[in-house]
This record gives sequence, C-alpha cells and structure tokens, in this order.
Amino acid sequence: MRGRRLVLFILLLIFWFVISQEADLQHILAGVLVAFITVWFWQDLDTRQPGILSFRALLKLCRCLVLIVWYIIQSNIAVIKTLLFSNPPVNPVFVEFEPGIKSKWGRILFATCITITPGSVTVDIDPETGRFLVHALTEETADGIVNWRMIDEIKSLETQMQRGAEHVVDNGRLYGFDTGNTRSGNYRSNGD
Repeated sequence: MRGRRLVLFILLLIFWFVISQEADLQHILAGVLVAFITVWFWQDLDTRQPGILSFRALLKLCRCLVLIVWYIIQSNIAVIKTLLFSNPPVNPVFVEFEPGIKSKWGRILFATCITITPGSVTVDIDPETGRFLVHALTEETADGIVNWRMIDEIKSLETQMQRGAEHVVDNGRLYGFDTGNTRSGNYRSNGD
C-alpha cells in the first residue's frame, strides 16, 4: 500500500511541475504540500482501488483505444460528408438499446466512446437495466451504434477483468471496511 501512495505522490508532484511551469522553491514546496495532502486525504481508498491490470487485459484495453481512435477518424469523415454533401441526409434520431454490458465501468467506457465519436451523443444510461439512449446525426449512425464492434470489445475486456478479479482477496475488513464483497473469515496471517 505504501508503494501505491509513493507512486501517486510522485505522479501528482510531476503533474504539479508540468502545470506550474516553474521550478523555484515556492512552487516546489507548494507542489510537495498539495501532493502530500491529496495522498493523505485519499489514503483510506487504498483497499478499494482497482488492482493492476494483467498483461492480457492491458493489451485488450490498448486494442480498444486503437479501435476508438480509428472510429473517431471514420466518424469525422462521415460527419463531413453528411454536413457538406448531405450524403446521407441529416436526419437526427434517438435510439434506445441494451448492449448487454454488465459492469458500471464498462457502461461508462461505452458511453464515453459513443460521445467522443462525432455524430453521436449518449443522452442517458439506465443504471438498473443498462439501456442506453443515444442521439445520432443520421439513421446510418444510429444503426452503426447498435451493432458497433466496440460493444463486443468492451464485453471481452469485462470478461478478462472479471477473471482477474476472481484471484483478488478483499482486504477491506483488515482496515475496518465491510464492502459487501468481503467473504466471511479472517484473512490475517497472524491468526488474530
């Protein structure tokens, strides 16, 4: 846990230096103070922070990022064609569908992918059912979103992350947290 805090402290300090663009004593002390206070306030979240991604999950995430960049380029071209040449004609539509993504982070990732892709915006996600309400510039765009390859990529990433989570022990009880996912029993090695 201390290693994570140290890494977070260093990353925050580096970020501070990047945004302050100064390296005098006043900026260094202010950066150290802000980074330390931030890490100190967030220390109780150590047990609830996500684990480190496996190599396979990291590759899948990188694949998703490459695909979304490619889809953004394609969508930019499609929006330009629609706006300049009316091919296909602008016909804004709302589409409601359920992609079958189960996790909250998967739904947020998919909603972000829809929104950053030109020509579509995620309007709402029903947290109970996972139904998405999306506004699209054309009917073609709406059909493309419903059958989008990113849905399968995110589902695959969810499966990979779930496999990795099966091997993680929730240490919440050791620190006084009962997260609801903690199995009954004592995981302390000293038998107390």
